[in-house]
Amino acid sequence: MERIILDVDTGTDDAVAIMMALQSEDIEVLGICSVNGNRGIDNTTENTLRVVEYLGYDNVPVYKGCRFPMVVTLTPNRRECFPYKGPKDPKDNVHGDYLELPAATIKEQKDHAVKFIIDTIMASDGDISIVPVGPLTNIAMAMRIEPEICKKIKQIVIMGGGYRETNITATAEFNFWIDPEAAKIVMQSGCKIILVPLDATHKAAVSKDLAKEMRKTGTKACDYAAEIIETRWNGYKTWQPMEDVNTVPIHDALAVSYLINKDVLQNIVYTHVDVDISGGISDGQSVCDVEKRDKEAMPNAYVALGADKNLFEQLMLKTLSKKERK
Repeated sequence: MERIILDVDTGTDDAVAIMMALQSEDIEVLGICSVNGNRGIDNTTENTLRVVEYLGYDNVPVYKGCRFPMVVTLTPNRRECFPYKGPKDPKDNVHGDYLELPAATIKEQKDHAVKFIIDTIMASDGDISIVPVGPLTNIAMAMRIEPEICKKIKQIVIMGGGYRETNITATAEFNFWIDPEAAKIVMQSGCKIILVPLDATHKAAVSKDLAKEMRKTGTKACDYAAEIIETRWNGYKTWQPMEDVNTVPIHDALAVSYLINKDVLQNIVYTHVDVDISGGISDGQSVCDVEKRDKEAMPNAYVALGADKNLFEQLMLKTLSKKERK
C-alpha cells in the first residue's frame, strides 16, 4: 500500500489522477493539496473538492495551497498569465474554469497545504510519497520552510518537464514553466525523484475508443473519465494533435498509475535534471542530461522516456470500474 500526498492543479487530467488515486486498492490518499496552475487557486481547489465529493470520498481532506509561483511574477513581462486563462480559442479549452460536476458542498481544510505537507511528512516514518502533478510551488515552499522533510520523503513522483517534448513554449513543459524556481528547488532536494515527463505521457496517450469501453461499466468514475477523454481529444486534435490522431494524453493519471504498477513506465534513465530559471527563451525548460554529457553532474532523478500505453489503459479501466461509495 502506497501512502501518498497528492498535489494537483485540478483540470481534466488531474481529475482522472485524483479518481484513480482514490479508487485504487494500492494507494492510501492522506490528503490532496491544490496549487495555482491550470487555473487560479480558487478554481483548482473547487475542482478538487468537486471530484472528491462526486465519488463520495468526503473523508479525504483537501488543502488549499499557494496562490502564486515563488518568484516568477516578480520580473516584469516574464509571466503575464496569472491566474492562467488557457487558450484564447474556447474550442481549445481542455480544462475549463470549473469542471462540469456539481458544485462542492464540502470545504477545504483550515490549514494551508504547505503546513499540511510539512506536518504530515515530519510526523511520518519516512513511508509517505508525494505525487505532484501540477506546478511544484507547494512542495518547494515546504522544502524551503522545513528542509528536514527532504530526509523523510519516501519518493516524489512528478508529472512534469520534458526531454524532447514540450507543450507551452518551444522549450518548456507547462508545470515546470509556471514555476521554474520551484521545479529547480525540488530537483536539487536530494529526494528520490521519479520524473514522468511529456515524453512518457505522450507515448501513453489513450485511444478515444477507451471512452466507449469505460461507459459500458456504468460507474461514475468511468463515466466522467470517458467524458474527459472525449473533451481532451476534441481539444488536442485542434491545437496539439498526437502522432496517432485518435489518441490523447491524460498526463497526470500516468504518474498515479506508476504507484499501482511500476511497469507502466518504460525506458527509465537515472540521470541529472536541471531547470532553466534564466528568464530567457528557454525559461522553465527541464534539462535532462540523458546522454550524460556533463561528467560532473550527479544523477538526481529517474526519468521515464517511455510508457506502456496498453497497460496504462488497462489500469485506468480497471481502477475506475470500481463501484463508487454510496
